[in-house]
Amino acid sequence: MMPPLATRLAWSSVFAALLAAACSGGSAQTTGVPPGGDAAPPGAPRPPGTPCNEPAPRTAAKDFFVDVSEKSGIQKNNFIPSPTKPIPINDHSRLAFVDIDGDGWDEAVMHSLFPNAQAGVPFEHLVFKNRRDGTFEDISEASGLRGVQAGFLAFADVDNDGDEDCFAGLDIDLAGQTSVVLLNDGQGHFAVKAGSGVEKVKYAANAVFADVDGDGKVDLFLGNGQTSFAAKNSLFLGNGDGTFTDVTSARLPGVPSQPTNGLVACDYDDDGDLDVFVSTYGVSVRNGWKQLWENDGKGNFTNVAQERGFAALATGNYYNARTGNGRNPEPVSPDRIVGSNGFGIDCADVTGDGLPDIWMATISHADGSDNNRLWSDPTQLLVNQGKSGSFAFVNEFLDRGLQFNEGDIDAAIVDYDNDGRPDLSLTRTHKYEANFSNPEQKGYFGLFRQGEDGKFQSVGLASGINDTAAGAKRGKEGQNLAWSDIDHDGDADLLFGARDTGGGRANFLFENTLGQANTWLAIQVRGDGKKVHTDAFGTKVTVRIGDRVLVREKKSSRGTYDSIDGSTLLFGLGSAGACVDGKNAASLQIRWPDGTVDDYGGDAFTLRSYLRARYGEKKLEPVK
Repeated sequence: MMPPLATRLAWSSVFAALLAAACSGGSAQTTGVPPGGDAAPPGAPRPPGTPCNEPAPRTAAKDFFVDVSEKSGIQKNNFIPSPTKPIPINDHSRLAFVDIDGDGWDEAVMHSLFPNAQAGVPFEHLVFKNRRDGTFEDISEASGLRGVQAGFLAFADVDNDGDEDCFAGLDIDLAGQTSVVLLNDGQGHFAVKAGSGVEKVKYAANAVFADVDGDGKVDLFLGNGQTSFAAKNSLFLGNGDGTFTDVTSARLPGVPSQPTNGLVACDYDDDGDLDVFVSTYGVSVRNGWKQLWENDGKGNFTNVAQERGFAALATGNYYNARTGNGRNPEPVSPDRIVGSNGFGIDCADVTGDGLPDIWMATISHADGSDNNRLWSDPTQLLVNQGKSGSFAFVNEFLDRGLQFNEGDIDAAIVDYDNDGRPDLSLTRTHKYEANFSNPEQKGYFGLFRQGEDGKFQSVGLASGINDTAAGAKRGKEGQNLAWSDIDHDGDADLLFGARDTGGGRANFLFENTLGQANTWLAIQVRGDGKKVHTDAFGTKVTVRIGDRVLVREKKSSRGTYDSIDGSTLLFGLGSAGACVDGKNAASLQIRWPDGTVDDYGGDAFTLRSYLRARYGEKKLEPVK
């Protein structure tokens, strides 16, 4: 039986559009949504999926990232390859990809080459507008962010007017300066919001935005202290107008004083609200135990880190034989186990079971010169055990073939090659590399590709990110890193910054030349600003292909000192079998923060598309 005439006409228009695109050298990327791209009621019969063409998955052995730092414009007035005098050493290379002008393309925000406020060199923030052609325009001065005295910037729409505002966190004592909120005028120009309520916070070093109490207004969790101060973290409820109310004492009972060095928020127990993971620095402060603040759905938090196996590992350093190379438990009572010198942290589904796992970078000294160094927790891949395992975490770093490094700094989960299996990335200091001969233990940028068996292969040295020639330093001494698809070709490009290594300190941008060859899908989600805040942090997007599930969750930020990975959820589908007999076999589900669910079949979207979903509209629209 032939389908109804209306359906045949609709599909004729899809084929015509695809044919026209092919003849003009275009692609389905710019259309993305065929007629009938609305959410369908659960259980409703679906037409065949949209046409597709899935080539064999592509891999590359080397040089699949290309350095476009100079070409892109992000090093303009921001890189001195041979400085005439030493650059004051500092840890600041804070990075963000954020769409500050609302055009659907991420801008690049970063510290300049020079800031070291404690050495008399003021903070300076650079803002580069995405020109949509792989290059960026310096709009630092016009943005109003350039001279803001803050150690890092975090972004969210704090007044629900549709644009990204800014929290500027000050992590040191600086006369006459405080943390502030800055409001966006919608064009990417920022001005301080007086009396925002955050000015009294001391040593703000990390921030995550989330609507923790479900009132449609974005709230602010602050991680305080960085590596230098034992400070209590803070929770502020948003009032929806750019101001915040401190509710720490009521909502974070028993919050300890520790140096917080990394934050990420995600729904680890799949109950529809956002929980907060805290990476703490310094095993000499409360044993270096990490914090996991579980949300009751109303914005009341309980620290369940110990119950979930997140506070500290029972084992120690992977490199030292006296710990059984990280296999033997520390011979002390559970309350005395040594924790972490924690840094960057990320939360995403690594194993493909639909539940978020944790990837966290630490510094763990291999020499074992004292008990704390011997048993401090190294970098860890913590796998979520799900409901049957009480959503506890088990460290699988060693079992999955990952490589130890003494000086890991920032951590991010990314499917860089779009094969459908998330990969892992790290920046590293080269401070400790003289103790090791293996290049894997040097200070190079770390990148680990996940194989079909769930184990990881180190590919950083061959990736094109690191210059491994004798005397070369590119890729070493990394601090923050951020991923975003800067050119909308469907794969994640890389921005990272580093300390000065004697040849000038640069922020580097690398174009991914591999991932776009494999099948992909890109989704942007936006709330209505009423029931769901406009950023829609915590929205869970699931792509299903047969028995496979690929899950992404909208996050405000992650890492150490707030690395921000852009506004788009990227799905690599290269090995997932999304295209079957020339038709899209994938379905898409969006679970919004208020629990509303929108379902889309393979007829509602094309693969290799940039799509936007807005809460309450139940349709997908193309991002141009």
